[in-house]
Amino acid sequence: MTRAKTTFSVEPLVGADAPAYNQFFRQATLEHPDTLRISPADIAAAPFKTEHAEGTTFAARDDAGRLLGVVTVEREAGREKRRHVAWLLRMYVARSSSGQGVGRALLRAALTRARELPGVAKVNLTVAAHNGSAVGLYESEGFQTIAREPDAFRDSQPRAELTMTLTL
Repeated sequence: MTRAKTTFSVEPLVGADAPAYNQFFRQATLEHPDTLRISPADIAAAPFKTEHAEGTTFAARDDAGRLLGVVTVEREAGREKRRHVAWLLRMYVARSSSGQGVGRALLRAALTRARELPGVAKVNLTVAAHNGSAVGLYESEGFQTIAREPDAFRDSQPRAELTMTLTL
């Protein structure tokens, strides 16, 4: 039995999208506590923005406007000597859309945006080490693992996290 391919579009989010984005991401933390380092309590305490001075949050939506996946890319802030680094943050694709190209489309949109940020020379990300499908996606787009942190976050058990990088 094969699943019908979902048609979707990838667009930047705006400030008015923040409540729906935070609710979507909160649901992700409930469904996948083992692969996301944040919790519902973290989102409640400090909701995420959808507009960024030097970056963008993208969403994949189906034809009915439902969120299928999200990702944020931001230039690293706070250190002049690190302005050449952008970070891929909060990448998540709903289980129902997994394997349909949503993650790859989001990743490519974020990388395109990173290349538009003046002076950005590389993109870093972190990913749960046991999340093989995500690691495989990142590797297929050229990311390389540069570090492994044991016990990086905990849900029912300690979880290792990889830091990966892509030179633009």
